[in-house]
Amino acid sequence: MRRDGHGIIDEKGRLVRIMKRGDGSIESYYTGRDAEGVIQLEGEREFLDVDGERRYWGGIIVPLPNDRRIRLLKDFTFFSIKPDGMRIGLRKMIEYLIHDAGYSIVAQKAIVFDEILVRKMYPYFFTEDWERRLVTYLTSKPSYCFLITGVNVHHKMHALRNSLRHLLGCNGNPTVTSFVHCAERQIFAIQQALLFFSLEELIGIIGLRDIS
Repeated sequence: MRRDGHGIIDEKGRLVRIMKRGDGSIESYYTGRDAEGVIQLEGEREFLDVDGERRYWGGIIVPLPNDRRIRLLKDFTFFSIKPDGMRIGLRKMIEYLIHDAGYSIVAQKAIVFDEILVRKMYPYFFTEDWERRLVTYLTSKPSYCFLITGVNVHHKMHALRNSLRHLLGCNGNPTVTSFVHCAERQIFAIQQALLFFSLEELIGIIGLRDIS
């Protein structure tokens, strides 16, 4: 285990609190953005109990490269159009909206998910049914991704994502199909971009910002 600015990271890359029980045993309390709870075992499968429902750990967290240049990658985000968004032809409209908001698309490409890549992209606890539907959905057709740069880019691109989802009628709808995706923080943008671009490619595209 190791510490970062947000707490303790376990051997699988999960944010946890270490708790000592009355009998002296130790347990890990998961504090991720998708759920919270004690990590429990059922045979060899780990799960959380969330509102009486077992959520099984099926994700794969890929550690960031041990390279100091990672922290110099700033002011960019990862934005993608999911299979249903590609099906209805959102790409040109999204390109226009990004440029109209004053932001730059510095890289873009078609991306194809397999099950392993889905679990790397979404390394969180899911119900088994949700997990199965998510994998089926994202592997059904190609998606498309953008790397976008600009000041306050995460906030602005999240607003764009939410506006598109609202326009398309899926805000608040508990379904895996949601047309578009945007990384929530810089660290997630880096992790997600590195699933589709090498570190050297990413540095060449984004550039490094000196924060010394």
